[in-house]
Amino acid sequence: MIIAMPIKTSSLDAALAPLFGNAKFFAFATDTTQIDVVKMDQLGGRDVARTLVANNVDVLITSHLGLNPFALLKSYGIKVYFAGEERLTISNALKLFYANELIEVTSNNFDSLLGEHDHHGETHGHSHSHGHNCCGQHSHA
Repeated sequence: MIIAMPIKTSSLDAALAPLFGNAKFFAFATDTTQIDVVKMDQLGGRDVARTLVANNVDVLITSHLGLNPFALLKSYGIKVYFAGEERLTISNALKLFYANELIEVTSNNFDSLLGEHDHHGETHGHSHSHGHNCCGQHSHA
């Protein structure tokens, strides 16, 4: 089984990156000790998702993922698990995964776990035009 995680740096125990499609590095793990870090040059979530498919990834652990890359990954049978909003390192994410403590993202819970919503202090690199600002308050501009 190959587990992929977007990460912030090339360290073997880097923190997971908050944004899937803009992660500069990905960790690929076959167990808790066999971890490879790969620099990602892809641009955007769909390109990254295609790269994961091409690398025979079985599981993705992430804190954020757009609907299109999610649908692509699911269509290839790749399971997606929610890493949560707190800072998580590769080793912590793997421990939680193997302990069955991460929530699998499905079509039914996608919006509540990974849907497009703003996070404090996080820049998404794209605009939100759905009439909400942070914390779900309506903006009446």
